[in-house]
Amino acid sequence: MSPPNPVKSYLTPKEVAELLMVSTAAVRLWTANSDLKASVTAGGHRRFKMEDVKQFALQRNIQLNTPTINTLTSKTPKVLIVDDDSNYAKFLETVLKIEIENIQVETSLDGFDAANKLREFSPSIVLLDLKMPGLDSYEVCQHIKQNPHYKHVRVFGISGDASNENIAKIKSAGAEECLSKPINVYTLINYLTTTSPI
Repeated sequence: MSPPNPVKSYLTPKEVAELLMVSTAAVRLWTANSDLKASVTAGGHRRFKMEDVKQFALQRNIQLNTPTINTLTSKTPKVLIVDDDSNYAKFLETVLKIEIENIQVETSLDGFDAANKLREFSPSIVLLDLKMPGLDSYEVCQHIKQNPHYKHVRVFGISGDASNENIAKIKSAGAEECLSKPINVYTLINYLTTTSPI
């Protein structure tokens, strides 16, 4: 395993623009000209490392927006893993705690417990297995995204059968992405440490 990442290891173009106090168009131009380093997610979204943004600002003599830095680095993600496979749920919990500083993780092995944890734990992110006995994960996702108390929660589907049909279905229910099992750990970390696409 690599050393733990900071809570916000990757930034969106919007967050970089706020840090540098410029427009997102300026960020995209600098990226296109290779002046500012960026990586691209599997979904085609640009993401930036905080250290690269700081280095760029130093080279350009740009004063960073300090309140934005404090906001980005103080977030503590709370992740609820909903998966009836206890071994896999424990594996994901262990990996997340190693890779992301200050993260809080809870696991649920059934729908009843998941509903209680959603209310009591108040997660910011839910990793939802698509195939669980007695649970329609698509309805669960839809419920989360349509409930005003939970609609801010980011939902990621996880499945051993991530067919195009299943991916389209869970996304239409409100999930950001659907990740195939076995999950690529670093793809998962990248998603969880960035904000929703702008």
